[in-house]
Amino acid sequence: MQKKGKFPSSAINKNIHIFFILVLPVFLAFVQCSVEKKQDVEEKRSELIQPAKWWEKLPRPIYAKLEKVDTGQEWYEVYKLVDRTYAIYEPYQFEEAISYLVIGKEKAVVIDTGTGIGDLSKVISELTHMPVSVVNTHGHWDHIGSNYQFEEIACFNDADCINRLRTRVENSSLQSSITGDSIWKPLPEGFDAATWQIPPVEPTMLLEDGNLIDLGGRTLEVIHTPGHSPGSICLLDKKNRILFTGDTFFPGPLYAYPEDVNINDYIASVEKLKSRLDEHDYLCAGHNDPWVKSDVISLVSEAFQEIMAGKGEYKEDKGIRRYYFDGFDILIRVDMIKN
Repeated sequence: MQKKGKFPSSAINKNIHIFFILVLPVFLAFVQCSVEKKQDVEEKRSELIQPAKWWEKLPRPIYAKLEKVDTGQEWYEVYKLVDRTYAIYEPYQFEEAISYLVIGKEKAVVIDTGTGIGDLSKVISELTHMPVSVVNTHGHWDHIGSNYQFEEIACFNDADCINRLRTRVENSSLQSSITGDSIWKPLPEGFDAATWQIPPVEPTMLLEDGNLIDLGGRTLEVIHTPGHSPGSICLLDKKNRILFTGDTFFPGPLYAYPEDVNINDYIASVEKLKSRLDEHDYLCAGHNDPWVKSDVISLVSEAFQEIMAGKGEYKEDKGIRRYYFDGFDILIRVDMIKN
């Protein structure tokens, strides 16, 4: 007779058997997933992509030459570039994202909305009382973070860009951007790292190559520059001889290695911008420095030619090479190089 409160050994063995069949595979899958996530984070933080203590190079020299504007927000630094044109810079997070406020006589646009860590709409409200809409140069998370704070949002008419805007960026995928060496200053007061996400938005206007965005006495021409991403654009302010480049160019390591990069399109887009050098004098880039002389575009063109010819100085790690040039670098996968 079985004693009360005890199980026969056969029942115990059966339960152990069930555990191994049902529970253990789930546990092992969880462990594998954790390992893969850790590997992903480690890859993103490769020295080639994210150098240790990257902030030690700050402040970048250009900012001492620009007029700083106080907005009372510690997360952003705001600089006046020319009349009615402002760079809104996030220096405390690795991306060093830059948004731009461009003001016309009737309305204004903010070009890209950064990481979403700070309160961008509050900054904008201190700089202009004009109606403000958003123009995204592309759909990567660090350019669309505060889109949800605005009612009118434009992006290029490309499925990749549209889908990125429509897709929520979950907290789990953002954590590596606000932990470890990705950040070097305290997060803004009121920012909740545990719940931070980038909400989905619906673009209210889809742009085509050659479109003119009329702000009243000031226009921005849309130039489709695919490569960094399929829906990447630049915006030309011909009157002020400024080209807003997003991530097609910035003075740092140009990202030509991710899966959504089309290297042939990227090179063609650089050539497209090179052919229009007589129309602008300065580049307003999506990261690092907001005021770069346009002639660097010719150097980027030469750099890509050199890389594709199997030349150039580089360091390599896990199938990615970082080529070093004057004023910028290029990160590219080995399998993209033909020679």
